[in-house]
Amino acid sequence: MDVLNSNFDGSDSLDELAVVRARAMFDRVLGSWASDLLHLRRQGLTTPGWRECIEGDDGPIWRRAA
Repeated sequence: MDVLNSNFDGSDSLDELAVVRARAMFDRVLGSWASDLLHLRRQGLTTPGWRECIEGDDGPIWRRAA
C-alpha cells in the first residue's frame, strides 16, 4: 500500500499503512543483516567485530583487534 498509489482509497487507516511500511523496512534490514552474517561466517569469522588482517604464511589471517 502506498499513499501515492492509485489503489490507495483512504479507507485503510494511516496506522495500518505505518505497520505495513514498518514490516517492509524490517524485512529489508533483516535480509541485509543475515547476508552480512553469512559473509562473515564464510570468512571463518563467527561474530561481528573489529578485526585486522595480518598476512600469514598461508594467506591473510583475520585477528580480532584489541
